[in-house]
Amino acid sequence: MNEELIQHLRDENEDGLTGQTALTAVCHVMSADEDNLSVVTISQDVMWRSVLTVTLLCCSSEASVTCRDESDNEVDWFILYKAPKNVQRTNQPTTTGLEYMYIYPHGSQIASTRNQKPINDPTGVLANTLRPLFKDKNLMPQDFGFISYSDQPPEKNAGHTFGHSKGVVMLDRTNTGVWLLHSTPRFPYKRDQNFWPPTGHKNAQTFICVTFPYGEFEKIGKHLQYIKANPFDHHIPPDFIDELQKVVNKNGVAPSSFSHVLTSAEVKSFVASQNNYWLVIGDADLYVVILKAANSAVKVQSWGCQHGRIKGIWDVGGKTVENTVCLKTEFGNWKPTKDHSKWCVTTDQNRPWTCIADVNRSESQFERPGGALCIRNEAITNIFKGFMGTVGDCVAENEVGGAAKADSDTECDSDTDPEGNAK
Repeated sequence: MNEELIQHLRDENEDGLTGQTALTAVCHVMSADEDNLSVVTISQDVMWRSVLTVTLLCCSSEASVTCRDESDNEVDWFILYKAPKNVQRTNQPTTTGLEYMYIYPHGSQIASTRNQKPINDPTGVLANTLRPLFKDKNLMPQDFGFISYSDQPPEKNAGHTFGHSKGVVMLDRTNTGVWLLHSTPRFPYKRDQNFWPPTGHKNAQTFICVTFPYGEFEKIGKHLQYIKANPFDHHIPPDFIDELQKVVNKNGVAPSSFSHVLTSAEVKSFVASQNNYWLVIGDADLYVVILKAANSAVKVQSWGCQHGRIKGIWDVGGKTVENTVCLKTEFGNWKPTKDHSKWCVTTDQNRPWTCIADVNRSESQFERPGGALCIRNEAITNIFKGFMGTVGDCVAENEVGGAAKADSDTECDSDTDPEGNAK
């Protein structure tokens, strides 16, 4: 590990800040405005890691290509956590696999609510956000471009030389764009109202969307090169940012040690420190890297049917990396074998980090690039901690798949992974 990175983040964490004031901890130069969120992107590639600091301000945007809510209002960011299909619930029908929790900025607070519309609704949050894609490429405005990337695109899986990552980048060259990171195979299935894949109902998934100014996509393009993203559908006009051209041409590059800062669309001014983006040499497990950077034990949710999944608790310098055993939500409870999302939270209440990740916690994933978008915010961390149940929470009467027991291959039926590869 790069000791300067570890010491820098530890120094920041030792301030012991909590709640909204903790949002200033990553970059000293940030204001005390309680609407600001500090975000770190951690990228993984076999024997390297990089950290990218992002600043978010929680209010609406004036741009047309932005993250959008269920009412089609422009928002700076959101997080979705979709439930799996057939979760049993007391005095309610089983889940359809289209329900989700919606986490979003609400004034000066972070709110969490159940969906008003199913996730595949043509007027829902994902459809509203992706609407600029819903047309033929030759009818798209000359100032618009996009990249859909995935290791599991609609047609067939990408080779293992590509990163284990999924997302959509779309942008207006004159204004702003969107970076949507997610865990759903075959998404988006089509560039129209049938964007939701037929295989998308079965397992739980996560999405995180952030709105950025156009200029920031140069750095995002470099990030996608670093993690060797596989672009399966794209339209980047020749006069767009060169780094995005390299992504669609699959020109992967070695990670850089230069310092970079990303600023979301709503941040009006920000002075960057010189140590926000590091190249880190260290362990292959992305979640161990997060543990060391945050200086806190972490609890991890990743795909429970992944071949070679790491089991048990790892002790790293007196701090632990531990898998979740049950997910407990308003939609009922389920085990990681029904949850294709990848995320973790720190356990230290003075270091409230939540990371939405690309990769599973398994030995096979150690050999593939991927990353995590990590947000330091007590409210978001508490929401995700609330999703963590005990083995006893996943009993037969309220957990899809039968009686509670440790995750095992016997719980993963032949079509648990719709792609035929437990990835």
